[in-house]
Amino acid sequence: MDAQEKFDRSIAFYLKWEGGRNFSIVDGKPVIKSNAKADLGGATAYGVTLATLKTAFKNGIVSHDDICRLTVNEAKLIYRKNYWDKYSWEQLTWPVCLCCLDCCINHGGFASILQRAVIDCGQSVVVDGKFGPKTFAALKVCEPTRLARAIYEQRKVYYEKIVARNSTQKVHLKGWLRRADDMAQAAGVKP
Repeated sequence: MDAQEKFDRSIAFYLKWEGGRNFSIVDGKPVIKSNAKADLGGATAYGVTLATLKTAFKNGIVSHDDICRLTVNEAKLIYRKNYWDKYSWEQLTWPVCLCCLDCCINHGGFASILQRAVIDCGQSVVVDGKFGPKTFAALKVCEPTRLARAIYEQRKVYYEKIVARNSTQKVHLKGWLRRADDMAQAAGVKP
């Protein structure tokens, strides 16, 4: 599988879960939908938060910073530049690249998730929450199926920790766990 196909398949999975908007447009402004009131990311389109969009605009990735106008192709461009290319996920085998892309976009604490996963696969890294060359090198040498399963397991633990720290997020837990299960299925490591 070439790098473009890996990206296309990975981003298609991500957008399956993050497609659309969590807001309605009223008088040209985003108004959070009632079922998304607990979303700490605020107004999002295709999973892109307003802060991420403003940064992408400032960096010349997209031509505007209006969350109401964001298209799916612009979201893909943001994900390509800010996540896929930034972390060189194309260098990883399938399905590890899928798991890493979805994890790094979805979790601010993705580095610690991946570090714990590679430790579960027998690698020696420090769990410091910083993604760097040692973590990346460990990702590259792990057996892909075993690593995908370990990432899946660590994501479930991470979701549980979010809820333990902030009970208002429990409303999202069932959906988060379904997403993790779906990622495991897409990665061929059925839950």
